[in-house]
Amino acid sequence: MYKKITKKEKVTRKITDVHSADNYLTKETTESISLAINKLDGKLNLLKTVNERVFYFISADVEFIIDGEKVHFEDEDVLYLDKNTTYSANGRFEAVVVNSPAFGVIKE
Repeated sequence: MYKKITKKEKVTRKITDVHSADNYLTKETTESISLAINKLDGKLNLLKTVNERVFYFISADVEFIIDGEKVHFEDEDVLYLDKNTTYSANGRFEAVVVNSPAFGVIKE
């Protein structure tokens, strides 16, 4: 099985005034994994992951606070977050974000 997802099929979700996600692969396709292009230009408030999450920063100049530790990311860096990790961010980025299981699916 395969599925081609074009840019015309993406679903854009405005998360806050400074944070958005272009959703390509969602839980409606498979509960195993999701993929989106996220954009931030400002402050991302504290979040806690409920799944594993990977950011591949296409472009970035952003500081994350991950479980209380400050970490700076730039273009082409990768960030892996295990489930139950808390984080916030301040700056700008465009990143491919992959979640496993898919975003919105919680598996214990």
